[in-house]
Amino acid sequence: MKIGEFAKKFDVTVDAIRHYIEIGLLIPTKEGSHYSFGPTCTEDMELIIKLKQLQFTLQEIHKVLSLRRITHFVDLEEVDYYLKVLMEKKQVLLKERDQIDEAISMLDEKINSVHLMNRSSAEMGIPLSSLSLFYCPRCHETLHVTDAFIKGQHVLKGSFRCECGYEAAIKDGIIVTPNSSASPQNEFYIYDQQMIEMITPGFISLLEKGNQWIYKRMLKADFTDKVILETNVETYVFPPKLLCSLSPDALYIFCGNTMDMLRKLKRKIEHFNPALKVIYLVNSQLDLPLKHGSIDVVIDVLSFNDFSLFNNKLPLELLAPYCNHRTKVFGYHIFYESGARSSGTLRDLYPNGHPDNLQSKFLAKNLSSGGFVEDEYELIGFTANPGGYIDYHEQDEPLLCAAYVATR
Repeated sequence: MKIGEFAKKFDVTVDAIRHYIEIGLLIPTKEGSHYSFGPTCTEDMELIIKLKQLQFTLQEIHKVLSLRRITHFVDLEEVDYYLKVLMEKKQVLLKERDQIDEAISMLDEKINSVHLMNRSSAEMGIPLSSLSLFYCPRCHETLHVTDAFIKGQHVLKGSFRCECGYEAAIKDGIIVTPNSSASPQNEFYIYDQQMIEMITPGFISLLEKGNQWIYKRMLKADFTDKVILETNVETYVFPPKLLCSLSPDALYIFCGNTMDMLRKLKRKIEHFNPALKVIYLVNSQLDLPLKHGSIDVVIDVLSFNDFSLFNNKLPLELLAPYCNHRTKVFGYHIFYESGARSSGTLRDLYPNGHPDNLQSKFLAKNLSSGGFVEDEYELIGFTANPGGYIDYHEQDEPLLCAAYVATR
């Protein structure tokens, strides 16, 4: 019987048969360059299939076949030995079954706890204590809340209006500014499962180094009654778990392009600390409905890189009026070395972005445009494979990441 016919007889692939020959499970005769499978191979294959059904490994099957090839299981002691092998395998499977049953039980408990966690959610909105912070980005007059639905100490629905005609809606405790519908938006955001699958673990680890670098320095500061801003949260966002362990007495403002991302971020922050004072803004152009000089801290976790991917503007120049003379920036950015092919691909894919984005000089230009200077700077690493989400990246080129602190 030829190899193809033999494989078909036992409903396995020819490659599987070749593998069994290589490791000695099957020993066919060879006629020229072709294998020939006789009755002995048929008997061996029948035993292989039976033992595989009994969960024997190929190594264990080889041991049984070797025993049969020597003894043929004729004498009683040989049969007893074979019986012992089968009993030992049974005990192994029984132990594995107990472990599987225990794992299934633990999974059931975890599934139930996750269900309960999903059902419990706090309904939070714009803190009433923060309403004096809202000003019209066009005429810089105080914004007034109208048609408000208030629950406890939070505004959940309504509108911010100005006499000049500016209006921003409040939906589910999130502010939606007028320019959001025409804003450039990423196809995915960091909490979207598709995007997570498009980013490599190595890139995530690199960004986590940046998070820890920022966190270590922010822990040393007192943010009581301070206003902390983070923009462009789609590509990445400072981890809510770390943020919620900083200062409970600060006011945090998150600005993003998509309602979906802000809803998910809101849910995560409320999970870790539902009492935290937070404002969520759907806004893409950084014309924020906030009082000038009100921002004390800016967090940049790829925020400025992301903004300048779609805009030929420097983000800190736009944010400068909202900052005061004591404002600090804690952040990290990514960039390529001079002459990198990825920089050319970036300009081709994003022709409307800032020409210096993702270059080493971008950080200094951006800081200078807002009146900031570096206090601390550290190159924290690089990755040659950030994943498919970074669509301008050319294979094997180093994408570097540097963390910094800046002040005015």
